[in-house]
Amino acid sequence: MKNHPQIPRCKKTTLPNGVRILTDKVSDMRSVAIGILVRTGSGDEVNKDAGISHFIEHMMFKGTPTRSAFQIAKEIDAVGGKINAGTGKESTVYYCVILDEHMQIAIDVLQDIFLNSLFDQKEIDLERKVILEEIRMYEDTPDELIHDLFAEAILSGHPMGRPTIGTAQTVGAMSKEGMLSYIGQKYKPENIIITVAGNVEHEEIVSKFEPLFGKIKKGGPRQVVQPAKFSNVVKAKKKKTEQVHICVGAKAISQLDSRRYSFMALDNILGGSMSSRLFQEVREKRGLAYSIYSYINAFRDFGFFCVYAGSAMDKYKEVIEIILKELGKIKKEGLTEDELKRAKEYVKSSIVLGLESTSSRMGWVSRSEFYYDRILSVDEVFGEVDKIGRDDIIGLANEYFRDENLALALIGDFAEEPRMEMKI
Repeated sequence: MKNHPQIPRCKKTTLPNGVRILTDKVSDMRSVAIGILVRTGSGDEVNKDAGISHFIEHMMFKGTPTRSAFQIAKEIDAVGGKINAGTGKESTVYYCVILDEHMQIAIDVLQDIFLNSLFDQKEIDLERKVILEEIRMYEDTPDELIHDLFAEAILSGHPMGRPTIGTAQTVGAMSKEGMLSYIGQKYKPENIIITVAGNVEHEEIVSKFEPLFGKIKKGGPRQVVQPAKFSNVVKAKKKKTEQVHICVGAKAISQLDSRRYSFMALDNILGGSMSSRLFQEVREKRGLAYSIYSYINAFRDFGFFCVYAGSAMDKYKEVIEIILKELGKIKKEGLTEDELKRAKEYVKSSIVLGLESTSSRMGWVSRSEFYYDRILSVDEVFGEVDKIGRDDIIGLANEYFRDENLALALIGDFAEEPRMEMKI
């Protein structure tokens, strides 16, 4: 058996105010990935502020007292780097990937936009138009829109079920004062995780971030996330499309559940690969869909499992019936040893293949610290995956694939409201 090095190789420093700084030393790479994660996202927003986390993310690139929006982009472009950000349900991440010799430029720019962005009113009004166009573009992409419709359906009004981007109404009403107030509440030091992956020294990275990030004042207690309510529901949206876009799924485990790797294997067996049951049954054997796959959205406190498919109007009900049948079949008949072996190897390989760059290593460390307050090693995860047995997977299917946990979302050019009985 090969003797593999520890991955990731991390060091961690927590500043007195609560900001966490982590490094993953990757000696044989010339790129450096720097990320600043904030523990806030669309799931933390009240109804009237839906989309404010995403709007703030956009505004962080619109100018500081020493840099215009153009200068921010030009400084990174001039050295061949990439700078961007992303807003999720539970976190917002600002990041830059750059050659190691230009690391200081990336640190300077990221610190500047994170701590000194102006939120100029003219820039806010201009970016509001951009985000409204983004919302319209999203409405014109039904194979993406369907996933938000499904989340809205299965999470029954919970903030996690709302689109991260917000709505035209909420984005149109957002103000500078509201954004700055939200930053003051959420961008607190105890919610900030800085991660750097590459050929770097931990002490040097701490010395570069501590002078500014160490001055951020502590905030108050974190808002408690309300529990999600799951119920059997069908939600349909009429839209002129060539296909019916389908999302059907059920309640699932959280990121903190020790059985999450077993659910990853269950997901793989059902629809996570080309050899999966749903891909083979729906596409290969019956030719009912070009695209069909499954996935898990696991959050800190709960999660959901979803199967997506796009099918012709006269075939979509048959596709839904097959999906539900397969969910029931794994409960009643279980799985083969060959399926179990393939699923476990797929989960392990997807983890390793996803860590082949400094940016992915940075993401692994950030998420690990975010969810578990410690860094999971690849060997630790492999050990947990190797322990998975058939009964673990069948037990999860029986626990979560229940009629009362099901939800269905549809987008299509329906002549009348679709009616489906959601039973496994």
